[in-house]
Amino acid sequence: MINTLLAVAFYLIVFSADPITGTWTGELTPDGSPGRSVTFQMMFDGKSAVTGTFTGFASPGDVKSGTFDPKTGKLKLQIGVQGEKNARLTLDGTVSQGVVTGRFTGEMSGTFKFTKK
Repeated sequence: MINTLLAVAFYLIVFSADPITGTWTGELTPDGSPGRSVTFQMMFDGKSAVTGTFTGFASPGDVKSGTFDPKTGKLKLQIGVQGEKNARLTLDGTVSQGVVTGRFTGEMSGTFKFTKK
């Protein structure tokens, strides 16, 4: 019983402090073009790796490579179409109080802003 309570307490502490895992909604705004609404489902491993999926483009996509530094708040995601090997965009941003903002580069470039639900 005590082991179960300790495990639950540990889980709540770790995941309540996780600034990445969850649903994020917002816009990718290419330079000189209107923004595109996107929704990300992201998971942080508690160390540095970020994985996830997203919708909002013609085809759903996933995070090909992702990192987060809890000390600096820096988030970097390389994203692309699900089922394809290569990333099409690289997002570099900073997470602060449930909001991540930054720039993206790749097949197009621009800015982004997402809010954690």
